[in-house]
Amino acid sequence: MSKKIENILRFGMKMEKNAQDFYSFYANSLQDEGLKKLFEEFVKIEQEHYKYLENILKSLGSQEPPISISWVVDDQNKMVDPHILVDNSKILETDFSDLTILRLAYLIESDFAAFYKHAAEKVEDGNVKGLLLHLAKWEEEHEKFFKDRYHSLMKKEWEEIDLF
Repeated sequence: MSKKIENILRFGMKMEKNAQDFYSFYANSLQDEGLKKLFEEFVKIEQEHYKYLENILKSLGSQEPPISISWVVDDQNKMVDPHILVDNSKILETDFSDLTILRLAYLIESDFAAFYKHAAEKVEDGNVKGLLLHLAKWEEEHEKFFKDRYHSLMKKEWEEIDLF
C-alpha cells in the first residue's frame, strides 16, 4: 500500500472520529427530541464508518494501529466539554440553537464528501478510487439529509417571524 493511500485512509478515520465526537457531544444540546435521536444514530454511523476504514487499512497491510484521541477518560470522569482539544475556548460554552448545530452537521458531511472526491482524483489505483468515490457517495447522502433538515428548520423559524 502506498503511503498516500494510507494517509488518505488515516485522515478519513480521523474525520469520522471527530464527527462521532461532534454528534455525541451536541446530541444532548438539541431541543428537538427527533434531532437528538438522529444525532445519537449518527454517532453509531460514524463509528461504523471509522471501523470500515480501519478494516480496509488493516486489509491493505497496515501494521500501525490508528491513533484515536478522545477527551473521555472513563464513564465516571467525563469532561463536560472537550477543552482538551481547544484551549481557552468560549465557543463550547455557548448554547447553540438547533439550527446552528444542524448547519454544522451539514457542513461536516459536506467536507467529508469533498475530501473523498478530491482524494479519489489523486490516486491511480482503480480499486482505491472506487472505494473513495463510494465513501463520497455515503457522505453526499448524509450531506443532503442534514441540508434538507437544516433548510426545513430554517424555513420554520423564518415563518415564526413572519417572513413568508
